[in-house]
Amino acid sequence: MNNYVRPKLEENKSKDWVLNGKKNEFYKYIIDRNNGSPTNAAINNSYINLMYGKGLYKKSGSANDWIAFMTMIRPKEIQKIIADFQIFGEASLQKIKAKGKNELPTLAHLPKERVVPQIANEYEEIEGYWYSKDWAKHHETKNKPEYFKAFGTSNDDTEIYVIKPYKAGKEYFADPDYLAGLPYAEMEEEISNYYISHIKNGLSFGYIINIPNGNSLTPEEKDEFEKKIKQKLVGSSNAGKFVLSFNGVDAEITVTPLQVNDAHKQWQYLTQEARQQLLTSHLCTSSSLVGVNTTSGFSSTADEMDMAESQLIKRVISPKQNYIIDALEEIARHYDLNLELGFKPLTEQAQTIKTEMSNHVCCSNEKKKIVINADSLIALGEDISEDWEILDERVCEEITLKESDLNTVFEFAQTPKTTNKKDVQDTTLFKIRYRYKGNANGERDFCNKVIQANKVYRSEDLNANYNYNEDFAPSGKSSYNIFLYKGGVNCKHFWQREIYLRKGNDKISVNKARKMILELEPNERKDAQWVQNDKKVAQVAEKQNNYWSLKPNYRG
Repeated sequence: MNNYVRPKLEENKSKDWVLNGKKNEFYKYIIDRNNGSPTNAAINNSYINLMYGKGLYKKSGSANDWIAFMTMIRPKEIQKIIADFQIFGEASLQKIKAKGKNELPTLAHLPKERVVPQIANEYEEIEGYWYSKDWAKHHETKNKPEYFKAFGTSNDDTEIYVIKPYKAGKEYFADPDYLAGLPYAEMEEEISNYYISHIKNGLSFGYIINIPNGNSLTPEEKDEFEKKIKQKLVGSSNAGKFVLSFNGVDAEITVTPLQVNDAHKQWQYLTQEARQQLLTSHLCTSSSLVGVNTTSGFSSTADEMDMAESQLIKRVISPKQNYIIDALEEIARHYDLNLELGFKPLTEQAQTIKTEMSNHVCCSNEKKKIVINADSLIALGEDISEDWEILDERVCEEITLKESDLNTVFEFAQTPKTTNKKDVQDTTLFKIRYRYKGNANGERDFCNKVIQANKVYRSEDLNANYNYNEDFAPSGKSSYNIFLYKGGVNCKHFWQREIYLRKGNDKISVNKARKMILELEPNERKDAQWVQNDKKVAQVAEKQNNYWSLKPNYRG
């Protein structure tokens, strides 16, 4: 611990770059502490998962801007950027110019340990960055450093963008926010190494081996004798774990272990101290979040974790997410894409689901209706798996391509099958779902719950003979069509159709399909459409579609 010294920056004026320690070694030190310390690794991995959550989404902005932006950067690249940002306190990505004249570039993650800044100019601005696969061996041809301009400063094919929060006195590099905990991560590693060595050494600190008639041996014979004992007893990796004592003729051969009876108490204290200091340096509100159970005033570990996670997201995770979001929004604006972005939370508070059955008489025939409240509607919803990716999203009455048109253009060898819960509107290639959209702070609990759940639904679930919202049904009725009339009379929400394409098929990428949709002329779209919905599905309540206005007595 006393030998720990933060590496100094290495400013090389002849090469015009700055390294984070000699040979850029500080990054390797951070990586080693992440790989070697179980507590540090657990916290970093947990934070990375919480930061990414269920992925990036659009809070506001046009669907076309969102689709265009998601053609620039893949979700896996965003995950890598987040991982670097958590572990190093900074992250980098590259812009790769598209070949087409009017096409948007590609954004890709760059490992931060390979990117170092150019020496700042007289205005303290960093105009470019250097890249090498291995700065410790940058003299080798395969690791020769390459120079690239900073993002937005040129029209070069490749530019580098570095996400680096401001920290006082840190002009070139932003240290990880758990910097003070790194020595304790190293302590955990050393304690682990000690335990392994101690076990291999028979749970002893060493031995004294008394050798009779040893005084008669020459120094060379003693060395050879000691060498053979090392090979037979402990092996070369544990050399020095015993002391040889060469005695007189009358001495017996004895092996005396060196024991320390309370050693486990010392190392147990240091283990707990290292863990606690790491949790503190990461601002971790509860050790239970990283799999360490503790005694608390909560009724269960689950209760403790829910409360701790809520505070952690508010105080630690959200500020980290904001740095990533600000960077992505800045890049989007550079290409005239006006978006407000966010990350979907990894976990959501459990919803209480209640389903009641009741009998009704309609047209002299007795039919069973399922009475379902907002919670039960949400239970019918789904989250799209990673096997599918959004191809198009828009209000439902707008037209877009149908499968037969895409098949003709892209010449599919075969079409993938959809997963479970296939909808009547699904095809062999596409998954069609609907999302409740509109004001996130509606006037009705029903609308707020469905909006906050952020699920997608099949059209047949929305059109089914269910009563989702009986209190807002017309007078004399116990149900209404939620697909057409959403949350009831004067509801200002609507259903947005989302079209998903299966990933990994051999003949078409999602980007290619999106590009085709965006490039269609309006007159080309007339005959290219999926199943057409009633226009009311995508409308908020107006005179032409608010059917309660035609009823003299309605509820709500």
